[in-house]
Amino acid sequence: MNAVAARDRGERIESEDLGRRVYRILKAMIIDGELTAGEKLAQEKLAARLGVSRTPLLSAFSRLEQESLVRTVPRRGAFVRSYTREELVHIYDIRCRLEPLGARDAAVAASAADLSALRRHLADFDTAAAARDTHALKRTDFDFHMELMRCSGNRFLFDMLATYNIIIIANTTGLLKPAEQSDREHHELMDALEARDPDRADRIMFGHLSGARANLLQRAMPGGRQATED
Repeated sequence: MNAVAARDRGERIESEDLGRRVYRILKAMIIDGELTAGEKLAQEKLAARLGVSRTPLLSAFSRLEQESLVRTVPRRGAFVRSYTREELVHIYDIRCRLEPLGARDAAVAASAADLSALRRHLADFDTAAAARDTHALKRTDFDFHMELMRCSGNRFLFDMLATYNIIIIANTTGLLKPAEQSDREHHELMDALEARDPDRADRIMFGHLSGARANLLQRAMPGGRQATED
């Protein structure tokens, strides 16, 4: 490989690495509510804030669009993608079928270290619930659910559900249930996992999510669209 080709390849790799970092940052901003459904992704402002050029930013937009988290509108720019209540209910239908599978598998496959990590996320949710910190509740709820899916050992399941959970977070406000109820159900899930009881873990997870789905149908969504989250 000649020097010019090596330099070009190095520049491409560096740009790709930066694009991946920007993608992870923007994804975290959506999870944390810094970027909300329907919000325009102002390129100049984001580029300045992140200290990057437009190239890695556009690369990140493209990747987020592939994951259905961003929508690009010709001549208007990129936006955090918004969903209707009907679409969110459909996502809950998927979660109600797949997350119980993840809970069942985690009850069998989770290591002692995995269970310790789950307990730490559960403690964070306890703290957020006691403080009635809506922002922290949404983030710690996401972290607990996704850590549980990671414990299943099924990477495909984890990746699929991560996107669906982020869509729910970006398109809802607060919790569908009282924080104390959600916290209690999380603890019941934790008990089932520690007891290595896959049937019970499956059943509790299904009830946990189907209850949220039912409440989703009854709540008003932000911006007049109608909803909120588990």
